[in-house]
Order: sequence, then C-alpha cells, then structure tokens
Amino acid sequence: MLALSKTPKILLTALLPLALAACVETSGSSSGAVMKASCPSDLGGNECEYYMDGFRAGANDGSMGISMAYQRHEGYDSRFEPYFARGYQAGWMQTQ
Repeated sequence: MLALSKTPKILLTALLPLALAACVETSGSSSGAVMKASCPSDLGGNECEYYMDGFRAGANDGSMGISMAYQRHEGYDSRFEPYFARGYQAGWMQTQ
C-alpha cells in the first residue's frame, strides 16, 4: 500500500474549507450561485425537503437561462410534486 506524505494531507486540510465555502448558498444575484431560501412556514418534513430540492433546481435553471419547467427534473416522489413545483417556481423567479 502506498503511504501518503504529510504534504497532501496539509493541502487537503487547507483546501477543503475553501471548497466547502464555494458551495455555500448566497443571497443576492450572482451568476451560477444558488439563492438562499427557507421553507415556507406551512411546510415541514418531507414537504420542506422537496420544496428545497425544487428551489435549488429552479434557481440553477433560472441562472443558466433555462425556461421554467420543473417537469424536466426527475427523481421526486409524485406525492410531493406540488411542493417540488412550488419550490422550483420560487427558485427560478428569484434569479430573474
């Protein structure tokens, strides 16, 4: 087995926080950035999770100039489609 030197571990320790910081949601409009959002007060549990998934997808599509159509995204449970669609619309509209 190949032993790792201390240099890669030090670089990983130094770069990991920077990589994570690039993934943090931001408020305001900037190219490619996901907008900050929170679930509406009437949603909780799975409904909130699907709303947030939809919000991220909508914000991403909107920032890339893709038309507002949540149906192009797969992987959501049809029982929670209204929450995904609601979040998608909110995310997409926030980028416009």
